[in-house]
Amino acid sequence: MPRDSEGPIFWLTAASAAASLISIAAMETLLAAALFLWLLSYVAALCWPSSFSKPVPLRWPSYFLPLGIFFLATLTSLLMSPDPSAGRHAMQKVVLVSMGLVAAAFVTTEDRAAKAYKLLLAVTAVSAIIAIVQFIQAEVTFLKTGNLADDPTLLNRVSGTLGHWLTFSGVQLLVWCAAIPATVFLGRKWIAAIVTSGIAIILSNTRGAWLGAAAGFAFVAWALPRRVILTVLICLIAVGAAASPFIYRRIAMSLDMSLATNYSRLAYLSAGTRMIQDHPLFGVGPERIHQEFPRFYDGKQQLDTFYYGHLHNNFLQIAAERGLLTLAAFLWFLVDLYRSLLRFLTESEDTTRWAILGSLAALTGFVVAGITEYNFGDSEVLVLLLFLVSIPFGLSSHVQKDPHRESR
Repeated sequence: MPRDSEGPIFWLTAASAAASLISIAAMETLLAAALFLWLLSYVAALCWPSSFSKPVPLRWPSYFLPLGIFFLATLTSLLMSPDPSAGRHAMQKVVLVSMGLVAAAFVTTEDRAAKAYKLLLAVTAVSAIIAIVQFIQAEVTFLKTGNLADDPTLLNRVSGTLGHWLTFSGVQLLVWCAAIPATVFLGRKWIAAIVTSGIAIILSNTRGAWLGAAAGFAFVAWALPRRVILTVLICLIAVGAAASPFIYRRIAMSLDMSLATNYSRLAYLSAGTRMIQDHPLFGVGPERIHQEFPRFYDGKQQLDTFYYGHLHNNFLQIAAERGLLTLAAFLWFLVDLYRSLLRFLTESEDTTRWAILGSLAALTGFVVAGITEYNFGDSEVLVLLLFLVSIPFGLSSHVQKDPHRESR
């Protein structure tokens, strides 16, 4: 007999992950509801054991140790900061890592993993369609005005229903990478959603998302059926050819060092390196890059010509802001994830390989995109990433048997 609250908590968890594609408020509300219902199941089982089943046990994915040390090092950096109040938001994000716990505890069968992926793909497709419409509207406006501020390939890029184009492309990238191996299990009818997301990623004109998508796909391509690889490549070539004028425009502008979006990258690297040299152990303090940047900047361009709220690189940002100790914990977190997922892959049954490959693809896309963007700082990206990479931990537990396996 299934546990009383298990189904609703699973759906709240999956819905929270899907909501990361459209609304941070909805994402956090649904995650809080899942956690509250899980806690309530413990209270109910404790107070009325004869009426309520034993609640789902807490399972700790192995990556929680380095992730916990990461936040402990962040707290130390915060305490050593000249302005601790500025960095409180960095510690508040520790609540979001609970997504990894609920995903590992409640996505424990192939059927649930498939349902979660279908929900993610459906929401991803809707969000992607909204972004595609936004791009068309923005391009029409740009053709009329000719202003760079209206250019959807540079300063007016699509964001769907989210607040920024980097967040939008970051979450679309994760689902796109994870969903490609999933087509082996879910079926061809979901390829349309993946293609729609791919179009949105291309039209997002975000270089990090392009590189991340390519890396995520390449990392798991060796394990995919040839028909899946050919389908993805044919679709990418077709979409890329249709969008080639926009791709060419974006690449051409990427080579123009007179644009702030390009020369600022060198400024981030230079100033960030100096911050690390001056504050190697604890950094300049969480959320203090904007305050400290002018002191370490030695470029010729005026500071008011580009954004310097963060350094557009996960590794540089964490090291400069929180110190090399925190960076070491972050690297440990990534290495542990790869080690665990690759171990699951060698030990898994054929019916669960797709979910593990999806996690590896999403993780690789995240890491590569993080070389050009501080995507680890996006709450939506963090929650969705933890959801995707935690599914194999739940599947590997073998606590529950999938009731649908025999019928397939």
